[in-house]
Amino acid sequence: MGSYGNFREFYEKELRPDLEMIDRERKAVRKRLLTILAIAVPAVVLEIVLIPGESSFPRALPVILTSLTAIILLGVFGRSFRSEYKTSIISRVAAFADEGLTYTPDGVIPKEEFVRSRIFLQSCDEYSGEDHFRGKRGKTEIEFSEVTAKYFSSSGSGSKQRNEYVTYFKGLFIIADFNKNFKTHTVVLPDMAEKLFGKFGQALQSVSAGRGELIRLEDPRFEKEFCVYGEDQVEARYILTPSLMERIMAFKNKWNKDVHLSFLDSRVYIAISMYKDLFELRPFKPAADYAFLEESLRFLTLLTGVVDDLNLNTRIWTKE
Repeated sequence: MGSYGNFREFYEKELRPDLEMIDRERKAVRKRLLTILAIAVPAVVLEIVLIPGESSFPRALPVILTSLTAIILLGVFGRSFRSEYKTSIISRVAAFADEGLTYTPDGVIPKEEFVRSRIFLQSCDEYSGEDHFRGKRGKTEIEFSEVTAKYFSSSGSGSKQRNEYVTYFKGLFIIADFNKNFKTHTVVLPDMAEKLFGKFGQALQSVSAGRGELIRLEDPRFEKEFCVYGEDQVEARYILTPSLMERIMAFKNKWNKDVHLSFLDSRVYIAISMYKDLFELRPFKPAADYAFLEESLRFLTLLTGVVDDLNLNTRIWTKE
């Protein structure tokens, strides 16, 4: 934060001049994009109308080539100023949120860590992400990024076979040090079964191949929102103290999203389902948009606030 008393002051003195320069570039790019669209759309229409349907020439080929060329050019022109925006602006917003927070626009939580958390048991056949942040809040190291994970699905056979990648998680993935040592794995998942099926859903909870056994806790409010699986009943309760369960409930209510947690090797992994891209400059909106940047700052504050929300800086028992 430095010498600036508030984000509005920081925005006006530090960010606005660069944002206005990016805006000028954005307008030039937008003009190119509109020109490409103005050429590509009529060209596709003419190709559809003028190429005879009975011709031996593949009618769809020029339409596909024109469309692909337009899409590639739109991507190339649009990527340039978005990259500058992230490198120049979002990195400084991150430093304002927390001086120790570093930002890598093209970085992502490693796939190995995502899989290792065992929050999701589906095969991770296609993995991508961006907007990686890393820092230390008090004694606690934390990193997070946007992540998209997909599994490969194949159905049918022969000419009717259909292959596709299906998204099973898109959102924020967080890794932080935890304040206790533990030897086994415990996972906390949204309790969709009980919400959908009531008492029958409680029976369904007990079936979870690969997650260990269902852990019954003494907080009915927590069990209404989450189901817990672990490899050791005693250690799961050692981790999920009444205080931590209260904090997880408050954290979930703050985000108002599906929240998954995994406790493994003295670290906590948190997956927050979210389909919104948080730090992307919108091509047809002004870059110098204070409200949008303030929202980005608010999300970063929420994310680094995980440490405080879950009381991760409290070092007790044997954890240092």
